[in-house]
Amino acid sequence: MASKPDKTSVHESSKPNLGKRIIALRAALKISQLELGKRVGASAMSISRWESESKRPPAKYLIKLGLLSTPEDCWFFWEQAGITVVDVLRVMPRSKGGRL
Repeated sequence: MASKPDKTSVHESSKPNLGKRIIALRAALKISQLELGKRVGASAMSISRWESESKRPPAKYLIKLGLLSTPEDCWFFWEQAGITVVDVLRVMPRSKGGRL
């Protein structure tokens, strides 16, 4: 049975653990574990395991969680997947003036 998200803010502490960040993301989106699973292509059981930290989401799911998040929270999830700002800037196309 999918649990309801709690009312914890995504930004409640400076470095919440991954499970709490996923719970906070669901709360911000006002969705169940089942719905979050549908949005990222995982089962509700996987979401439950990630939230309890009994399993860690693979990188492809961390990237998808980031895409559902605010820009600040996106970077948290992407960094968990091993993606850094430097990586993204390195592959972004540059304008003729050399600026982004």
